[in-house]
Amino acid sequence: MRKGMGSVMAICALVLAGCESMGTAAQSKTTQGAVLGGLLGAGTGAIIGNQSDRPGAGTAIGAGLGALGGAMMGHALEEQDKKIQQQQMPAAGSSAPATTGQTKFCPVGGEVYPDNVKYCPNHGVELRYKE
Repeated sequence: MRKGMGSVMAICALVLAGCESMGTAAQSKTTQGAVLGGLLGAGTGAIIGNQSDRPGAGTAIGAGLGALGGAMMGHALEEQDKKIQQQQMPAAGSSAPATTGQTKFCPVGGEVYPDNVKYCPNHGVELRYKE
């Protein structure tokens, strides 16, 4: 009965995480990290808990710790992305380098940017000058 209960809990965790991960493009990296970490933690906890005849406890502890760790990693990635975006697109009125009046474009998507922007914020490729 104990082994069956651990399996049921693991399956429930997978189903709930699958429902949460619908539309991940709109979710923050913190949420994505928490869901993925919770999934991996629950699976690992279930395996370890099964070896000690407590798969339910192992699943719960693993899911909690995994979600916490995943959320922390996702938050760190969000902060890194914000910092990179601020470096690429200086705020209006800041001490940005003087522009020459030329515009640059993204060779991948074709978006147009002022010449003080070096990389495309959408595709990460170096921008080129329009001729």
